[in-house]
Amino acid sequence: MPMLGKDAITIYLWTQMVYKDGVFTLKDVISYGVIPEEDVKTALAELVTAGVLVRKSDEKFESVDLKRIEVNEFVNRNVDSEGLPIMRSEEKSRNLLATSIQKTYYAGCMGNIFYRLIDTCLYEYHYEDNVVYALFEEGRELRIHYIAAKMFDLAKNWYEKGYTTKAALTDYYELRQRREGVKALVGKRLRIHLRDKDYDYINSMITNFGADEALVEYAIDCLEYKTNLRTLDIYNKIKEWFDADVRSVDKAMVYENERHKENKTKASRSRGRTNVRKSGKEAGITLDAPKAEDSSEASKEQEESAQESDDNQIHDSILDLFSGGN
Repeated sequence: MPMLGKDAITIYLWTQMVYKDGVFTLKDVISYGVIPEEDVKTALAELVTAGVLVRKSDEKFESVDLKRIEVNEFVNRNVDSEGLPIMRSEEKSRNLLATSIQKTYYAGCMGNIFYRLIDTCLYEYHYEDNVVYALFEEGRELRIHYIAAKMFDLAKNWYEKGYTTKAALTDYYELRQRREGVKALVGKRLRIHLRDKDYDYINSMITNFGADEALVEYAIDCLEYKTNLRTLDIYNKIKEWFDADVRSVDKAMVYENERHKENKTKASRSRGRTNVRKSGKEAGITLDAPKAEDSSEASKEQEESAQESDDNQIHDSILDLFSGGN
């Protein structure tokens, strides 16, 4: 577009503000006195030459929609031989990935917010395509793939842990395999059908406390005395060990033995305290002092008993004398 003069630019801006449909006449420009009358025709001719005005007749003009022309030029530059828009390779890859996730995990009907999650993973977290797919697979395993907030949290968690490439997914698949083993073990040992809350406890034991199948099994062995063992009990035991820096079965066995000894010692001390002999006063037992009359009667009874014993001894001695001492 050639450079426009001051008068031409003034007329063009005025027509854009006053005539929304873009159609006006030579008399309209002259009557409003936008520029001196003698310069109007020259300025209009300049605009027509530049392609921003179209002369409909000798007296009638129409503004050209420059924005539409710009958009059409852009579209025409980005279409193939059949007139279809040409997409960049990354856009094709994104659409193919989104379609695959939609069909696999959402039965062909995925909410817009999950498309936004895909874009966040690709363009903000810079996930590889197969990592995005694995993220939705993990969401289904955890039964959260329909809960947008939890899926976004999971995506952020993976990003912070560095699970953005195919190579980094090795750790993820190891955790997933471990989780499957623990799920099968807990369901078998507890003889229950696992529910969502059980899955949450198991996932937390593995991801937060680093528990493996052997450690979980030993935890179950330690808790077999419970009549109604729950996944929560196993979780609490694993957390107790984790807080005590116990990460393996060997350390857990040492920890439990030490704890057993401490409990046994405490129980022994408790029994010792309850078996100590105490005086009547220490035991809280008090006896009323005997009255004076009772005391004299008791003394008299003791004297009579002693006298009777002496008489019996004398009587026995006399019998022995007459019997010859036999």
